[in-house]
Amino acid sequence: MFLAAGRRPVSTGVPRVLLACIALLLGPFLSLSLGAGSAHAATLDETLADDVFVNEPGSTGRCTIYAATNMLRRAALLNGDQGWSSITTSSIPSSGGLPFAFSVSTQDATYTVEHGYITGSTVEKKTAELLALLDENPAGIVLYASTGNPHAVTLLGYDEQTGAFIAHDSLTGATSTLDECVSVRVSNANAYWYVSSPVASPGPASLQNATVTVEDAVYTGEAVAPQVTVTLGGAALAEGKDYTVSCVGNDVVGSALVVVTGTGEYTGTASASFEVLDGTEALVGRCVGTVKASMDAGQSPRATHDASVLGLAG
Repeated sequence: MFLAAGRRPVSTGVPRVLLACIALLLGPFLSLSLGAGSAHAATLDETLADDVFVNEPGSTGRCTIYAATNMLRRAALLNGDQGWSSITTSSIPSSGGLPFAFSVSTQDATYTVEHGYITGSTVEKKTAELLALLDENPAGIVLYASTGNPHAVTLLGYDEQTGAFIAHDSLTGATSTLDECVSVRVSNANAYWYVSSPVASPGPASLQNATVTVEDAVYTGEAVAPQVTVTLGGAALAEGKDYTVSCVGNDVVGSALVVVTGTGEYTGTASASFEVLDGTEALVGRCVGTVKASMDAGQSPRATHDASVLGLAG
């Protein structure tokens, strides 16, 4: 699943709608706990950690309150507000339902929320309208459907690979496709709330905690290009798109270093060491291993030669 939370902007010019997908992939694997002391502007994956969302203990009839709380907590995180976790359902001024306009304050900031209506008459028009709203609101929006079984969710982004919107449903306690939520769909959604006060767009994810795996390479007289894989939070990243690779000491036999540098939606660096093996020694080692295997099997090495055993005649 490749979520895009609010089609957030990046320095490379990649459309914002592409980016939250990665965060959704990473969210379940995060070992980071976002305690109340978060002092930096959050990355997208941090705003999707489990402890960011508050969930209903059961059907309370206050789904709009919970959805708005989760939207506001994400907004505060994106702004680097250390008091983001102080925003709870009790912070929302309400006499029952969610007001059309209201403000919520932490120790450091005040966040204003306003209301609007979905005006599209077809699913296609509503989809375009929701994409535009997400593009303007990096913290997501509260999406509400008043028909059938009235319900609200926090709309987080859009998965371009599957063509599905991604949302958090406080009643199920899950972040999933919109179609997996209780009752809100693009087709029946007719209203929304959004944070109208300034919200910072999510920063790129850091590779600082990425796992870099490098295979040893055999030196043949030129600088080697080892096989490199990079994962972050259990998700595999793509060379060229997510990171670039550089090497130190890869032009001589011995220990060498790979350095991966984030690009596009990623920033920072990570590294791993590997061995540049002597080509001659590696070849001899393979030959010896083949001969030993044949002798262990009780066969004559001359009688069991093959193409991988050099210097032995049939």
